[in-house]
Amino acid sequence: MKIMKKVREKLKSRSLELQRLRSTGKKVVACFAGDFAPLEIIHAAGAEPITLISGGTTDALDASAHAMHRYMCPFSRAQYGYYELQHAIPYYKMFDMLVAPTTCTQLIQTASLFEYHSDIPVFKLGVPAPTDGERSKTYFKTVLGMMQERVESLTGEKVDDDKLKASIALYRRIRDLLKQISELRKQPTPPLKASEFILLNHASLLLAPEDVVELLNEALSEFSQRDVGQNETPRILMVGPCIAMGDGKVLDIIEESGAAVVVEDFAEGIMYYWENVDDSVDPMDALVEKYLMKRPNCAFTRGTTGRHLEFVSKLIKEFKVDGVVWYQLRLCDSYNVHSYTLSEYLRNADPAIPVIKVESEYDIADNNQLKTRIDTFIETIITNFKGGF
Repeated sequence: MKIMKKVREKLKSRSLELQRLRSTGKKVVACFAGDFAPLEIIHAAGAEPITLISGGTTDALDASAHAMHRYMCPFSRAQYGYYELQHAIPYYKMFDMLVAPTTCTQLIQTASLFEYHSDIPVFKLGVPAPTDGERSKTYFKTVLGMMQERVESLTGEKVDDDKLKASIALYRRIRDLLKQISELRKQPTPPLKASEFILLNHASLLLAPEDVVELLNEALSEFSQRDVGQNETPRILMVGPCIAMGDGKVLDIIEESGAAVVVEDFAEGIMYYWENVDDSVDPMDALVEKYLMKRPNCAFTRGTTGRHLEFVSKLIKEFKVDGVVWYQLRLCDSYNVHSYTLSEYLRNADPAIPVIKVESEYDIADNNQLKTRIDTFIETIITNFKGGF
């Protein structure tokens, strides 16, 4: 638990650190969640990268109500709401440029609000719908070059191959460490909770990458040595469009029900660490490959559904998953459709995998219904499991 206390303290002091850095002339570049904007480019250009991933509270939704329709997903509304709230989450006021990938239509509209209501420069990062083929690769590489030029113009520093390779190496290490820590949960009794791992992952998107490597090294050492005994419980895969920092109620309910979330697969809100950047080829080509071609879990792109189903099946097998909880943000329509496809796929698998979809809009009024449904789902898994837990 020592390392988790240290991570929380670093996150708590991050706003003050960003304030100090900006006072020295350092530029801070924020990205919308989704893991399409290479943080390596931002870092190589001498800026401090952060990803906007907060959510889970209704105060930010209320703050955005004057500009955003009620029938938009709560995560996208929260991103502008936290900016309006001024001091609720200070780093929402501490960046000098915003990179907004053109994937989620609702986040694109949120980016337009930043363009209209603030003086923050916004770069809309074009992401092609087909994620394979030479045309898509060429287009995305061109757009990444444009992003690099915008960040260079902001910082006054030029990116060369050596700088970019150094930043790639740094983030490669972060993903490697996240993967090693995550795979500790393949053990019969995982030495860490999903809430701990997700906090580490969130930290990787908010803290300085050099600090993240140090913290993850400590975390890997601590969790590898943690003695948790033997306590087998239902093993859950949690899937969905987004897990925001501060949106832990579904995760808490699952863990309180006596189950363990042993692995998660979210398209937004966490760093995708299962694939890494190839450090043996041209660095920009490697970033295109990693950030566009290797993504299995994006409902906004064409041709990825089959890859995602295969990826989820792989996670279920390797982590010995007993059931799947799809956590759906209300009004996120693209992923709502995909949830049906995945549920049918798993129910028709051999063996079939139990699936439940639960929805939330960051409202505490959801809590009782969520708890009742999740508790019943976990009880059903325990009852039907022949070997017992």
